[in-house]
Amino acid sequence: MKKTVGIKRLHASKSEKYAVVPPWVIVMYKTMFFRNCMVHPNTKKNEQDRFCIDCLCSFCSHCIPAHTRHKHVKIRRYVYSDVINRHDLCKLFNCSGIQTYHTNKTKVLFLKQRNHHQQQQQQQQPINSKDYSCIICDRNLQDNSLYCSIACKVVAIFGDRHTEQMSNNHIKYNKVINGAIKREDLMEQNRKRRRRKGLPLRAPIS
Repeated sequence: MKKTVGIKRLHASKSEKYAVVPPWVIVMYKTMFFRNCMVHPNTKKNEQDRFCIDCLCSFCSHCIPAHTRHKHVKIRRYVYSDVINRHDLCKLFNCSGIQTYHTNKTKVLFLKQRNHHQQQQQQQQPINSKDYSCIICDRNLQDNSLYCSIACKVVAIFGDRHTEQMSNNHIKYNKVINGAIKREDLMEQNRKRRRRKGLPLRAPIS
């Protein structure tokens, strides 16, 4: 039954796909988090643990003033994996069908596929009479959810190739936006250099 639902979603129209999974989610799950922020390299607690939906990039807590008017998501760590608070993400993204996990009395979702070490630990634990698994990566699930992570839901709807293409396009678009000011500065510098061409004007000799 689960596989039938997954196949139907694969054949959804383009507008329906974007309604279920907005493009920024694809960029977010392909982003590397918890790296040191390049803007605040010498500041404590400078891990990039947030994702800006408007800028399509990760940033640290010290960068929040620059994103105060933007929508952003907080990324957390659970069992050496990136997770997101389900309550926060449901306001921005349709989280239906994704396995929910509990940590510190909070419901979270895995951003990427769980690693094999986590899978082995889960297999050692006693399982229910019914075995549930992700329709994309076949990892064990705790209930009849369709996906083990946000990444698997994105792949189920868009596919691997289209997902990679969309991610690259949005990353390029983000670089264009962030580099607009730098390009304007370079253009202004080139204009000044062009003005300096030619013989310099000298005051007439008295």
